[in-house]
Formats: sequence, C-alpha cells, structure tokens
Amino acid sequence: MSRPFQRLSRDVLVHNAWHRYCRDRYTRRDGSEGEYFYVDMTGSCGIVPLFADGSTVLCRAWRYLFDRALWEFPIGGMQPGEDPLQVAQHELEEEAGLRAREWTPLGRFAPYKGVSNEVCHFFLARELVEVPQRLEPEEDIEVHRMGLDEAERLLMGQDLLDGQSVCGLLLLRRHLAGA
Repeated sequence: MSRPFQRLSRDVLVHNAWHRYCRDRYTRRDGSEGEYFYVDMTGSCGIVPLFADGSTVLCRAWRYLFDRALWEFPIGGMQPGEDPLQVAQHELEEEAGLRAREWTPLGRFAPYKGVSNEVCHFFLARELVEVPQRLEPEEDIEVHRMGLDEAERLLMGQDLLDGQSVCGLLLLRRHLAGA
C-alpha cells in the first residue's frame, strides 16, 4: 500500500512530561488539506511476570480517569530516547516489587490508534526475585500473586477491561503456543 498522506506542518498545542497534544496539517487522499489532532506519546511497556511454578502477578491499580481500580499487568510510560527493555525492568521493580533475570520480548501493538501514535511493548519476565515496591506519589497499586488461569479470569472478568493487559495476555498466549 502506498503512503496516501503527507504532513505539511505540526503544532504542539499542549506539552507535558508524558505526552504532547498536537495538530497536524496534512494532505488527504484526494489532495485537499486536512487537520489531524492526536496525542504524541513516546510509548509504553508492559510486563507479564511468570514465576517458575507458573504463577504470575497482577496489579490492582487505581486509575484516576475512571475513578476505580483495575486489574492489570505492570505497565508504564516511556520518555523520548528510552530503551523499552530498560523501561520494562524499571516498571516491574517500581510497580510490582520484582526483578527478573530473563527477559523475552512478546511483541508490540498500537493501544489507541487514530488518537495516539503510542506503541506499547510487552515483555515476558522470568527468574523473578522480590524487591521493595517503589511507587511514585501518583500511583496506588496493590500486588497480587496468583495462577495464570486466575489472572486471566480477573483480567477478562472486569466490566471495564484494561486493553493493554488484555493484549499482553494475548501476546503471552501466542508466545506459549510457539507462534
């Protein structure tokens, strides 16, 4: 497929430590000019921690925008220039209080295409050791260790699913199936 659109200009309307809200002027498929508003975000990293006994860890994280807690895998945002694996290692320790000796990339995906250019990288973390959790002031996270089946039941049984964790679960299934 050929590239049908071309950026003409970009304005950053809002800038903060995590993302930029942008407006692009671009040429549309028919040659006319259009505007596209989006969240420019470096990316994010999620981790499926897997212990030798087959158990995993889910976080019960309070999400301000939804005024509720969600079951999810450890996940965190990236800053420009950061390496996804290093961010994943940091987030696993910070949110779940774990370090891993073995890391396997599971894949990456676009969590909110059409609204953001964010790419989420997911990793499988094995050979885990417990360390102190180091939450940031804006985080409220409880860590729960459980079997993988129970984790899937909790993730999929919520009335509001965490899309990144659900996709991480699918990437894990693909990996375990040998695909």
